[in-house]
Parts: sequence; C-alpha cells; structure tokens
Amino acid sequence: MTVKRVINEDTGIYFFEIGSEVDTGALVAGTRYLVTALATSDSAIPNGLAVGDIFLAQTAITLGSGDKVKPLTMTKFCGFQNIDGTFDKEQIDVTAICDKTTTYRAGRLTVELSGTLVVETSTGEETATDVVMGNLITLLSQQSDGTYERSAVGADVNVAIVLTEGIAGTDVKDLTLYTPAQISSGGFSGGTNSAKTADVSLSVTTGEFEPQFVKENRIAA
Repeated sequence: MTVKRVINEDTGIYFFEIGSEVDTGALVAGTRYLVTALATSDSAIPNGLAVGDIFLAQTAITLGSGDKVKPLTMTKFCGFQNIDGTFDKEQIDVTAICDKTTTYRAGRLTVELSGTLVVETSTGEETATDVVMGNLITLLSQQSDGTYERSAVGADVNVAIVLTEGIAGTDVKDLTLYTPAQISSGGFSGGTNSAKTADVSLSVTTGEFEPQFVKENRIAA
C-alpha cells in the first residue's frame, strides 16, 4: 500500500462543460463522462456506477445497447491562490413529547466553496477572473475582430477540484470533488506593492448531477 500525503499546492481547479449525450461507439480513454443511462443487461459502463455518476474512462470502452453518457470538457484555471470547502449536513429536530432524548433526522447537505483569486487579464484565453466576475456582473470582452462578447451573468457553473493533481507518479489515486454551483459573491482588493486579489464564494445548486467525491486510478501520460 502506498500512502501519499497531500499539500495545498497539489490542488487543481477546473470549470467544465457537459457535452451532448453519446449512446454508441467507443469512449475516449482519459476523458471524463457523466452517466445518463445504463443498459438493462450487458452494460459496458464499469460496475458500481449509477446514473448521475462521473467517471474517468480508463480505456476505450465500447458502449452497450442502452448505455448513455455525456462527455465533460474540462478547463483548468490556475488563477486561484487557495480554495476552501465546507460540508454541512442539516440536522432536523424531530423530538416528540414522550421521547427521553432529543432525536434528529438528517436533512439537506450544504456545500460551500470559497477561495482567493489573483486578478488576471489575457488577450488569448479566458481567466478565472473572467469566469467569476463575469458571472456576478456584466463583463464585456473585446474580441480580435473588434466585436464584444457579453458574459452570462448568474449562470450556474460546474466545478471540479482535483485535490491530488500535484502529486507525481502513476501509483496515485486521484481524489476529485465534482459539483454544480452558483457563484454567490465576490470582491477585489489590493494596495501598493501587493497582488491584486479577488475573493469568491460558490454555493452548491441543483444540476445534472449531485455533488460527489470520486477516487480513481490515474492514467499514465
């Protein structure tokens, strides 16, 4: 057994898009997929997965009749200085008058993500600053042809946080948090002789999948 201890710098942060449904042919090894349907018999999707689960295709799996998946397009954003997550399971008091002890039932799960960005600008690619600030207020970005692209304010985002990405070696099982989220707040600060930074908070929302941790083998480069 190999145990790897994770440090802050190991974390990789991605926003991702969910593509169109695929129901035939071979999957692309190294691509992540969202399961949308399972064949009633002879499913080629790895055993143990259910509809709504996300997995990394380890090999070029050929889908069975009735199997359906959606590919994920992952975009890494390196502009984060840090990212923090909290998980809070609501406890509902259901104590009745005759109970001798207080009784609770588990309620909804609340997941909150927060972090700090280094404010970035680029002529050639979308930055984390663009995604976050353009989600909270209108961001108009001039294109190479002189036109302007308007950000989608308030749109839900899909987030993947790979906690083990910076650990070297093929003997690593990567641990990834996938969640749909809303960017709920943000702000920027900065002074003389310091980096211009921005704070951001994300709240989990409903989407095509539920928040999930996935621990799976790393594919050798």
